[in-house]
Amino acid sequence: MPDLKVKLHDRPEPARPRGRPSHVIPFEMINEDLRTARRRARRRDELTERHAEIIDLVQEARKALDAVDVWDQESVSVAEARLGALTVVLAAVEQELAAVGPAQDLYEELLVREERRVAASADPRGAELLEINRLLSELDVELPARERARAAGTALLHTGGGACEAALTDFAQRLKALGMTVEPASLRCHGGTLSGHGQRPSGRGRKSGGEGRRVGVARGAVERLEERCHELEGLRYRLRTRREELLIS
Repeated sequence: MPDLKVKLHDRPEPARPRGRPSHVIPFEMINEDLRTARRRARRRDELTERHAEIIDLVQEARKALDAVDVWDQESVSVAEARLGALTVVLAAVEQELAAVGPAQDLYEELLVREERRVAASADPRGAELLEINRLLSELDVELPARERARAAGTALLHTGGGACEAALTDFAQRLKALGMTVEPASLRCHGGTLSGHGQRPSGRGRKSGGEGRRVGVARGAVERLEERCHELEGLRYRLRTRREELLIS
């Protein structure tokens, strides 16, 4: 009778499916992972916002409890019950946050992996993704620069004393770096303040014409910077949204 025992190392390897190397993750699986990661990232954003809201409510509840007359037992009980309920809710949110983990970081990592896969293939989405990334890289430089310039201008409008000249120089340099030209005479410190900013008003209750114009120039520059920052933030949001749509489609 023939020996039917087969040694382990003599067994033939199972046939592998053709058309895809064994180490390549199927596209459908990547897509599903991306969608799952996006849901987790969105959930973490919701929980983070909820956590901040509950923290504020807990602080208010503690203040309310401290303000209650200790002899008013009914009010004390109500305040303690509210604080206790909020504490329980806060603990639940923190527990879920811990369970979700660094969801945004994981989601971004998966997006980057998929982006590399698309770039390495003949996928028509590659060209648009390349352009989106170029614009996002430019925004990562321009937006912080404009935000810093806006902060410098706001500080200048509220700076007095010997710090005025330094604040003015800082603001003017930041404007110049952004290509925003302002006439030297339009911004000037006088008496430790920006063209009399903070001094007593003139007889009509207003700054003199030159002083008012110079303060107005600085304030106008700050307002233009703020408007541009809002525009760039909106553009960045739209670009990021489009990038996600392309990678998850």
